[in-house]
Amino acid sequence: MFLKPYRPKSSAALKGSDSKKFRQRVEAAFPHVSVDQLVPAKAAVTQVKILTHGGVQSMVYCVDKLPLFFELDGGQLVPTLYTLWSVPDILPYFTTHEGVLPKLTNGADLMLPGVVPLGVGLNMYGHYKKGQLMAVNLTNNKSAVGLGQLARSSDDLYMCGGHGVAIKMLHLFGDKLWSHEPSLVQQIPLVKPKALSGDDFPALGSETERRKAANPAALAPAPVTFASVAQTEELETETAALTLENQESPESEEEGGGEASPEVILKNAFLSALKNNGKKLPLPLLTSNFYRLYVVTEATEQIDLKKTRYKKLSNFLAEMVDQGFIVVREESKGVDKIISVDLEHPEVVNFITDVKANEANGAASETPLFHSELKEMYIVTDVTAAFFTKLNFKRGEGIPAGQIKKIVREYVSKHGLLHPLTKLVRPDETLIELYGNREASLSEMCSLITSKMEHSYQMCSGKDTSGKPLIQMSLATRSGNKKVTLVSNIEAYGIILAEFIKLCKQGAAASTSVVKLPHQKHEQLQIQGNQVRFVHTLLTETYKVPPKCILGLELAKDGKKNKKK
Repeated sequence: MFLKPYRPKSSAALKGSDSKKFRQRVEAAFPHVSVDQLVPAKAAVTQVKILTHGGVQSMVYCVDKLPLFFELDGGQLVPTLYTLWSVPDILPYFTTHEGVLPKLTNGADLMLPGVVPLGVGLNMYGHYKKGQLMAVNLTNNKSAVGLGQLARSSDDLYMCGGHGVAIKMLHLFGDKLWSHEPSLVQQIPLVKPKALSGDDFPALGSETERRKAANPAALAPAPVTFASVAQTEELETETAALTLENQESPESEEEGGGEASPEVILKNAFLSALKNNGKKLPLPLLTSNFYRLYVVTEATEQIDLKKTRYKKLSNFLAEMVDQGFIVVREESKGVDKIISVDLEHPEVVNFITDVKANEANGAASETPLFHSELKEMYIVTDVTAAFFTKLNFKRGEGIPAGQIKKIVREYVSKHGLLHPLTKLVRPDETLIELYGNREASLSEMCSLITSKMEHSYQMCSGKDTSGKPLIQMSLATRSGNKKVTLVSNIEAYGIILAEFIKLCKQGAAASTSVVKLPHQKHEQLQIQGNQVRFVHTLLTETYKVPPKCILGLELAKDGKKNKKK
């Protein structure tokens, strides 16, 4: 559902009464979990209306900017991965093998052959209904990597004979909803499955078995309590405060109930037009042009003035004039122009809409700037910590699978462990503690070490600059003594080249193309004119590339023409 970019249409902060109603919805949808764990009473809740790549309208609810819930077509609330990582027991789980995750991130649904059975017989897939929300985790990690809806009931899944779709995936690790707020993205928490011991299966007649039979309630898990008496009193106080706020502001109560009225849609579109375009309005501006070019384009739904209480545009604008948003002057009979707007009006200042600002900066989720890649990782465990700490890796740190062999080769070369004749590695004290006193080839040594590590996945993008070549900017002369700017190594940072070229053409108003130079291994970007400073600003401000990773800024123009002597 979110594998491809979606388009945000509007964003608004929920007021006191709306936030309270949202908390009630969450509590009704997930009664077995404390609502304070999911949506704290004083948290800032934002409602973002989006249009998915498939044309489906949905609503995303962000708590303190982190997306925690989204809606399905019928209005059903669905938790995101961030919610599942903070409250793991909010949904039941199906477990799959770790090798299935890359296939899921490519758009596949979870098939029955990939599901680890929960039991035997009719209990193989639990007792769930068709369409029920299910989370998906891996055999080596209890944390959720995705969630979706059951394609069939548990009984029907059992009757399928191990074939067909088990879960229709809705949300996955690494999709666009996971990266909704780039500054808050998280990797999958590592939670090891509980290892089975003898206490889980006591022998018949043992002391543990006799205690269970004599007093089963004593060994039952204690009931979960979500709030103490003090917390209950605090919640009642906050509820009373919210009730008082609702009495003081009845307008928010009307706006929060069900579908927004035509007047609310029109007013929000008007405020959004002032918020996003107020500084760019070519004043004086015809009121008809302002409505057609700015208000209508900001509306979340189609506006029909005849269905509002205003009936005419002039009546609506007259009310906006009375409220102090705009000043309108009559040029001639029937011709009105807006001559000034008040962008400091409290309603305009407090109105939240980040969609256009993101699009203006070229960072809208509809046009992603970076390539995302699911990387296979190995986590440094307690057993392997003694080996990797000598190579400046910490316990719990993730190492890409492709770097393991390089690290092992460096260690062997540094300590002179390779036998010159047999080409086998002679283990030192650290390696003996790790896998025993045996000689092995480099490939065997890598396999032995990775078998002692935790296997995981990590979603990486071009923002990770470690171990990457520097971006090189240079100037060259073409026919007619025309200068061009050459930029190399951009693709190493995961930057989508087509989008970068588009931003260069728009921002620098210069011809931009990809060229292959002689004796060069990689392609270079060629921009007409001396655009060194523009490229540097684009990379550092829009793509957040550290300035230390960019060479050639000294070639930028200083803004002054050099006089010929």
